[in-house]
Amino acid sequence: MIGWGRGSAQNASRFSAMARDGDGRGRDLVDMRDLVSQLPSYVQDDMDFLRKIHDINKTGPLPPDTLLCTMDVSALYTNIPHEEGTDACRIALEEGRDQGTKPSPSFICTLIQLILTLNFFTFHDNTYLQTHGTAMGTCMAPTYANIFMGAIERRLLGSFPDKPLVWLRYIDDIFLIWTHGRAKLEAFIQHANTFHPTIKFTSNISPIHVPFLDVMVTLLDNYIHTDLYSKPTDTFNYLHWSSCHPQHTRRSIPYSLAFRLVRICSSEAALTRRLNDLKHHLKKRGFPPNTLKLPLTKP
Repeated sequence: MIGWGRGSAQNASRFSAMARDGDGRGRDLVDMRDLVSQLPSYVQDDMDFLRKIHDINKTGPLPPDTLLCTMDVSALYTNIPHEEGTDACRIALEEGRDQGTKPSPSFICTLIQLILTLNFFTFHDNTYLQTHGTAMGTCMAPTYANIFMGAIERRLLGSFPDKPLVWLRYIDDIFLIWTHGRAKLEAFIQHANTFHPTIKFTSNISPIHVPFLDVMVTLLDNYIHTDLYSKPTDTFNYLHWSSCHPQHTRRSIPYSLAFRLVRICSSEAALTRRLNDLKHHLKKRGFPPNTLKLPLTKP
């Protein structure tokens, strides 16, 4: 299900997610995205995740029986009950906003209710009304889903006797480090799948490596190492060199992609392997050899 690109409801959705002007005015207005970034589990992107992994490694080696695990919420956006999602936003606004900020939590929650209950769309000449969950294309959906999941995970983690050593989340993707044995981890995942009537999880457990976002996370000698992760369906269909784009745009592609590898790959061996792969993929996209000189090394 998708949200519409124009109209009063989409304007309300945009305002609910970030209640401030595009030119920077309205600095005393509440911004719900700030509430998301304050969540303990919050991961902004790949680079933020890598910074957090670096901080974990700085604390010393992990226990010998450590397990890596990723969990994914199945169809999160369309499985958030309207009342629960709105209540989570109201509580977060009441607890996280400064005194005097506008608009009030009740006003924003009224807008959220309108956005959730007035999502009409047309498919094959039939008109439908979405009655459960939120549309995936509406501006407020990521913020709304993040705040709802923040409330769910707080209660979930507090309801189980054993806690993950690390619990990080990017919207519906969760990365955790577990140190209490596989049996207890499987019990925790089973508990998570019975905790809420509509929120269900798939999981991937390994003592060696798991993918999270664009990162392959590997446990080696009780420390975490990182490498690039590409999905099996990735065709590496980068912009072709013959494309009608400015030359500076095309020339920037190898460096930008290589710099991304420098930040993701934690070892020289992994970086060298990925840079060679990148050169191969770009050659197939018509890039001349003189554009593929990548003298990048780990800082």
